Amino acid sequence: MEKTSASCHSRTMLNISTFPQCNGITGSKYQEWVSNTVCNTRHQTFRLNGADTATLTVGVLEDTKCSPADLNAWGKFFLPVTVQMQVVGYVEGTPYPCDQLVLMTCEDKKFYGYDGDELHLVASSLEDLCSVGIDYPASKSFYRGEAFKDTPTEEWEELMKSPVGKKLDREHHQLVSKHKDSFLKNLRIGAEKRRCHQQHGPHLSDAMLRQLQNSGA
Repeated sequence: MEKTSASCHSRTMLNISTFPQCNGITGSKYQEWVSNTVCNTRHQTFRLNGADTATLTVGVLEDTKCSPADLNAWGKFFLPVTVQMQVVGYVEGTPYPCDQLVLMTCEDKKFYGYDGDELHLVASSLEDLCSVGIDYPASKSFYRGEAFKDTPTEEWEELMKSPVGKKLDREHHQLVSKHKDSFLKNLRIGAEKRRCHQQHGPHLSDAMLRQLQNSGA
């Protein structure tokens, strides 16, 4: 474990100079920039500011534990408006209740993290991600289906009868059934992490992190 910790600290710190500049780039050009940047740095791992153990591994959807159905849901069922999410990698070693926080961005150029349950706004920009790291707790969090929370009852009933509504309901049940055990485990670990951070501050020792992982087994 000491060797792993040393390896973590020897990795390059994520820096804005790591990537080509994207100032003023919006819309489809920003999405193209994201795709090219991820392609050119895929599988590279960087340390993040804010937590000693947090690392970002650059990658595409196929490099994560999630599926194309998840990607479709992130863009349609969580935020107030429909967006086109692009996965940029995954983050490990965060206080979020998951082993792998899937990191993504969309047209608003903000960065979101998916913990297997909720979608969290974790960085307001690439500059923020590089200089500050992953926000915890998130400035905003979104649950699956929140995009429809202000839909009138009559429209909601019609929506749930539609193919989109039925798909949403089906995906929700499949997600819960598939990940029930890991959800419960991660909730326990997350609660313990929050308690430890409150008692010991933002930086936890390797021994304490190992103890948290073992307690959730």
